[in-house]
Amino acid sequence: MSVVLPEELETRIRALRDQERLLEDELAALRNEPPSEPGPNGDPNHDDTAATARSRRKQGSDGHRRSPFSRVLRYLALLAIVVALIVGVPRLLNYLDSYESTDDAQIDGHIAPISSRINGTVLRVYVRDTEFVKAGKLLVEVDPRDEQAIVDTARANLAQARAQLNAARADYNAASSRIDEAQAADNKAKKDADRYTSLAAQHVVSDSEYDEKVSAAELDDAAVETAQAAANSAKTAIASRQAGVNAAQAALDQALLGLEYTKVVAPSSGVVGKKTVEVGQRVQPGQQLLAIVSLDDIWITANFKETQLRKIRTGQRVTIYVDATGGDYRGYVEGLAGASGEKYSLLPPENATGNYVKVVQRLPVRIRLFAGQDTDHRLRPGMSALPSVWMR
Repeated sequence: MSVVLPEELETRIRALRDQERLLEDELAALRNEPPSEPGPNGDPNHDDTAATARSRRKQGSDGHRRSPFSRVLRYLALLAIVVALIVGVPRLLNYLDSYESTDDAQIDGHIAPISSRINGTVLRVYVRDTEFVKAGKLLVEVDPRDEQAIVDTARANLAQARAQLNAARADYNAASSRIDEAQAADNKAKKDADRYTSLAAQHVVSDSEYDEKVSAAELDDAAVETAQAAANSAKTAIASRQAGVNAAQAALDQALLGLEYTKVVAPSSGVVGKKTVEVGQRVQPGQQLLAIVSLDDIWITANFKETQLRKIRTGQRVTIYVDATGGDYRGYVEGLAGASGEKYSLLPPENATGNYVKVVQRLPVRIRLFAGQDTDHRLRPGMSALPSVWMR
């Protein structure tokens, strides 16, 4: 928009005055016209019509003679408009340059998909779409009989593994006792062999008796080694049985988890949506049953053009208009995306191949609302928003 300067205004006023003089001259010429002739048939109405026309022109002429005051008012009004434009246009441009706005924005939030973690048949469903639930509320219950059977089997296996561990420990204790017995016998045999060695040197005992005592000492020494090997084997069996107990305990814990998974509870508070589960339905691990939309932690995702991001910075205040409520909300810029939306797409563009056409990109800007503005939870993810980021 161009601004009208005072010099141009004066020029326009002079032109208007010249046009007014020309109109006054034309009116004066009309007033000096000769009287009209009677009608061709001597009709007196023709004279009356001409007189009426002259009277109207005279009244118009008198009206123009009374118009100088109105012309001054018009000039003053025009001057006021020009001054208002001179003063207001720069301020308007300054205001328009003080913020960036976009209608490509929406409310976002956390949407938690709830899925089954076990195989089973749905026994009960406790919620419906649009229902608000609190964290920990029971949502769906799967038939627990299959998982209970698995738990009972795991408990039996654990009991058996513990019994085997106790048996292995008893075997080890018995082997340890045999080591002590063999060690005592070996010590006695060694002492007998040493005594008979001295007696044999004095020729008090026969060689056969001496050989018998030496052989007995050697046998008892081998018995000690055998007992020690048996004890070591029993100790190894204890370790193996302990591993079996640990495995059985882990299987029981897993079975108990499966039994716990038959009750699907809400991980957070929110509104139930996208419910597809029904009573009697056969579900598989990972199958989505419903979704919970959290309303306590929401934000605005505004997709600004890259040309609008020149002055946008983290922490700047934002005014958000929401169509659904018809009200304004206050917030601030929480962060800017690390890349444009196209870079996160499944098939990002390859500008190095083919013909290139420049397209202005958009980057998501995350806007956080100040606390206490949505206590009644009227703002829902997906609603359209109109944010204005103030740079000043």
